[in-house]
Amino acid sequence: MATVMGSDLVGLKVFSRDGTKIGKVKSVVSDDAETRDYLVIGRSLRRDLVIPIDTLETPGDRIVVPHSGAYCDSAPAVKASGAISAEEGIRLENFYRARSA
Repeated sequence: MATVMGSDLVGLKVFSRDGTKIGKVKSVVSDDAETRDYLVIGRSLRRDLVIPIDTLETPGDRIVVPHSGAYCDSAPAVKASGAISAEEGIRLENFYRARSA
């Protein structure tokens, strides 16, 4: 797969592994050390999700989170702007790298 820049993904629709639309990519944020990028997924009537970019699949013009929509709804809440702290990054990594949901 070709390397994809986070900024190239802004505006794309995001789906769960079961095909449910989760939202649309609003922006890209980095961690404090600027070594890892996260996508901010805007969702209607729900809080934004922040997802590590390297846990996502990008087939064509859409993004797929390798979890169910219900699992994503229980994601850790972190700020969706500015830099992601080391603690927030660890929480997100552990959550999205869980073996299944």
